[in-house]
Amino acid sequence: MSAGGMAVVTALVVLGLVVVLPLGLRLLGAPPVPAPRSIAWPLAGLAGAVSLVLPRGPVAAVLAAAFAAATVVLLGAAARVALGAVRRTITSRRAQLPSGPPVPASTASSDEHGHRLAWWSALGADLATVVALATPAVGASALVAERAGWGLLGFSGTYLALTVPHMLYAGFGAALVAGTVAHLAPDDAGAVVGAWGVPVGTLLVLVGYFVGDVAELLGALVLTAALWATALAAVRSLAAVRSLAPGGRDPVARALVGGGAVVVALSMLLAVWWAAGEALDLPHPSLDVMAATHGVANALGFVLCSLLGLRLLVRDRATDRPARQRADTWRTR
Repeated sequence: MSAGGMAVVTALVVLGLVVVLPLGLRLLGAPPVPAPRSIAWPLAGLAGAVSLVLPRGPVAAVLAAAFAAATVVLLGAAARVALGAVRRTITSRRAQLPSGPPVPASTASSDEHGHRLAWWSALGADLATVVALATPAVGASALVAERAGWGLLGFSGTYLALTVPHMLYAGFGAALVAGTVAHLAPDDAGAVVGAWGVPVGTLLVLVGYFVGDVAELLGALVLTAALWATALAAVRSLAAVRSLAPGGRDPVARALVGGGAVVVALSMLLAVWWAAGEALDLPHPSLDVMAATHGVANALGFVLCSLLGLRLLVRDRATDRPARQRADTWRTR
């Protein structure tokens, strides 16, 4: 990868550490995030960002480790969300035991379908939240190793450098967006597919690093399909909920979320093209081109715009109680 390409990657990582991660943590709120509005989160990201502009060595590694320590806290939050999901699943299963007088078959079938879809949506949103909170630690580990000049699990240099933005945007950002959309539209099958597919696709891409290019291509296909499903569900939900808070930020928020949906629908085609080229030995864009197109589009056009839009909708809901009650599914857990 050229120096210019690495400069683009570095800029995206700095943005992810200082802006995207703290913004997403505020959107998640407490719980599960400890003190989501604390200045400690952007400061931890700033330490990681400064490590990127210093020469590789002990000082850069220590600063990267400071960010890594913060991601350990997020790992603990991910574990709590996972445990809560298991407990709710057990409680939900117990609550499904038959009770009361029988109901007509058609009504029972409709209620059962709606309950099942809502259950899968909630569980998928929990999975997306767990992955969103856990993947920054993967990126932080790669950052520490790369800044120290070490190898990690057989990888070094460019591979480690590229792992960091992927974990910040595909791991954290995209999973958080997918989970939020699942909360917004628990009865939308596309939102459910996205909430499950984005974490699974991200993990498959990670596995592909170790297994081979074909596995990575499979992960890219799953991730792309899931992000498209999330984008479609977001657009459908925005069309259904015309005004969450009259006179508020709703038009801007709708433009940001809708624009992010359009961007990701196009930018992920580049990811599939690149992965297919690697796996099938076909012509495909270089890493420099991917960073300047796919990377910038996903980071700015999809993740950042979507998180900003969702954040504005949450703020409007907080300042307009009736709108907040009508749009309660926008709240992330």
